[in-house]
Amino acid sequence: MFKELIAVWKGKTFLSEIIKDFDQMLKDDQKLFTEACQVWLVQKRPQDLKEYIYSTDQKINQEEQRIRRRLVEHLSVNPGVDVPACLVFMSLVKDAERIGDYAKNIFEVSLISAKGFGEDEYMRTLKEIQKDVSENFARMRQAFDNSDQEVAKGVMKRHGQIARRCEGLIRKMAKGALSGEKAVCFTLLTRYFKRVSAHIANIASSIVNPVEKIDFVREGLL
Repeated sequence: MFKELIAVWKGKTFLSEIIKDFDQMLKDDQKLFTEACQVWLVQKRPQDLKEYIYSTDQKINQEEQRIRRRLVEHLSVNPGVDVPACLVFMSLVKDAERIGDYAKNIFEVSLISAKGFGEDEYMRTLKEIQKDVSENFARMRQAFDNSDQEVAKGVMKRHGQIARRCEGLIRKMAKGALSGEKAVCFTLLTRYFKRVSAHIANIASSIVNPVEKIDFVREGLL
């Protein structure tokens, strides 16, 4: 679907600019996610990142609003023209905006515990999941830039693996002897990692699926 749309869009200044603006959203999302995880990966102080986290999240929100406004204006002036493309991007920018929100939420978990947490089997698993999500993010951007359906399918399949690992970790923590504070923080982080992964897979699905099936990634069957 996406490859065919890209072929139609080539040479259209408006849609080329939308693609460029959306790519900037993804760049901001990727960096925000990476930075938000630093308080957990390298025990970086939350106060050192707070201004960057909130200002970047706000920037991503503004980018979403700007793209949506331009899409609506374009359809108002050109009714019936480029409708599939505009529908695709209306969906994609919402996924990109949600990634920013969850990255901010990951940072905010660090504010629950002033002391942070040491290295144990749960932290090691969380770091491995974060690494998998980051790598899948890079693959998704590669797939988007090149309209590569095979890479996009790989991103969707990898999300299924990440989702199952997140659920497994939550079940394991539920049976473990974690303190209340640690259990809350680690469960939230696991859920937020899963949601970031899901939105990454949703964006990848636009490269593979027809418009009506974008955002439908069947985790259990991948």
